[in-house]
Amino acid sequence: MRRVVINDVILTPEKAAIIGNTAIIADLHLGFENVMQNKGVAIPRMQVKEIVRNVKKIIDRHNINRLIVAGDLKHEFSKNLPYEWEDVREFIESVDVELEVVRGNHDNFLAAILAEYGIELREHVKVDKYYVIHGHKDLEFERVIIGHEHPAIKVRVRGGLYNFPCYLVADDAKIVLPAFSPLMSGSDVLQNSFLSPVLNKAKRIEIYAVEDEVLYLGSLRDLKKII
Repeated sequence: MRRVVINDVILTPEKAAIIGNTAIIADLHLGFENVMQNKGVAIPRMQVKEIVRNVKKIIDRHNINRLIVAGDLKHEFSKNLPYEWEDVREFIESVDVELEVVRGNHDNFLAAILAEYGIELREHVKVDKYYVIHGHKDLEFERVIIGHEHPAIKVRVRGGLYNFPCYLVADDAKIVLPAFSPLMSGSDVLQNSFLSPVLNKAKRIEIYAVEDEVLYLGSLRDLKKII
C-alpha cells in the first residue's frame, strides 16, 4: 500500500495519520444508526464492528502504542443515545493501546461515558510538532491535524458517481483527516465551502485521495479548473 509523508506525518490508506508510534483518526460518529432509527430510517448496526477491526489493523500494521481520536467519537449532539453508550464502550474496551480523545462538536455529552474509563475529554493534544484539534473552532496553532470536514472528491464518469475520501494539506502545515466512519460519505471539496475556520484562512490546499493507496491529485485551485 502506498502512503504519503508530509513533514514526518504519514498519511495512510487506512485513513489514519501516523507520527512515530501514534495514530490519529477522526469522525467515527458512533451511534449514527440509532440517530437514523429515531428518524424512521433503518440502517444495519454494523459500524462499530468495522471501526474496531480497522483500528486493530492500524495498530498492528504500524506498531502503534497510542491512539488519538480527533473529535466526533459519537454522533448525537443533544444526549447520549443507547447505541452510543454501548458502541463507545465497545470501542474503548477493544482498543488495547493508550487512548486520548479530543472534543468534537458532536461530543457534548461524551465525557459522561469516558469518565467510566478515567479518560479525559481534551480540547487539544500535542504530538511532536502538531496539535490535534477537531477543527470546528479557530485555535491559533501553527501546525494542526484536524477532522470535522469529512473531505471527499466526488467525480461523475459516464453516469456513475465515484466518491473518494481524501486528506487535505493546507499551507504545508495543517492536515485534515478523512472521516473514519464507513457511514459518512464525505463532503465534496470541489463543490462546497469549508466548515472549519482553519481551512477558510488557507492560501493553498493540496488534495490526497484515498483508495487502496494515497494518491496526490493536485491543488484544490487547479482541480476546480479541471473538473
